[in-house]
Amino acid sequence: MLSENGISNSSSCDVTRSKYTRLPNCLNELLFGEYIEDWLMTQQERMALINLLDRIKPECSIEIGTLHGGSLSAISKFSQKVYALDCDPSCKERLSGIFPNVELITGYSNDTLPPLLDNLQQMGVYVPLKPLYIAIHDSFMPECRKGMLDADWASSPYVHFVEIDFIPGRFNSDKNEDSYRKMTCGLAIAFMSPLKREKELKLLVDGELPFNILKQNSSHKKSITRYATSAFRKKLGSVKRKIKSYL
Repeated sequence: MLSENGISNSSSCDVTRSKYTRLPNCLNELLFGEYIEDWLMTQQERMALINLLDRIKPECSIEIGTLHGGSLSAISKFSQKVYALDCDPSCKERLSGIFPNVELITGYSNDTLPPLLDNLQQMGVYVPLKPLYIAIHDSFMPECRKGMLDADWASSPYVHFVEIDFIPGRFNSDKNEDSYRKMTCGLAIAFMSPLKREKELKLLVDGELPFNILKQNSSHKKSITRYATSAFRKKLGSVKRKIKSYL
């Protein structure tokens, strides 16, 4: 329970750690209690996204990947209209009716996003008459990070900056967890404006050095090395078989 000044006046405090943010549950409840708890973001990512939404108060938001609706509960609170895309059909059954301003769309985003954007463009909703922000989760996961870095952001003259390490990710050092030595989370952000940029677009990657250092000590290096070695052996075997066929 909170007093008038917002300070908890309870004599007890649940200091066990939240499954999702790893904060003490009492603090987790204080900061995020009004949202669905199952939200696969760190506390830093949650606070950044909530603050950004509160500042922008979007007319229209699109979420790709809804799962249990954690981040959707925050997006819905601050947006006038939300389109939530997820490939799991049960997502629509579980969350339908919970958020009155949310339209749930099921199917793979490769199929559902293009027609949605076309419809919004025709309705005049998606024209970036105001600043438009794109938040992308898991920028600290090597595979996802590579996709973000390889994306052809510069092809759009309306993209003015891309920050891959807007909120740094997490390196799990807990030996008791299955995700030990894995690199997860991280929040990237891109900014679009109706005005065309005048200079060359350069991606901001402020966390490149710590990312590379941690990657060398992560489980991802081992798996990538194993994959590369396996692929090399297969290729070498194929070359040997071709050589033998000519002998």
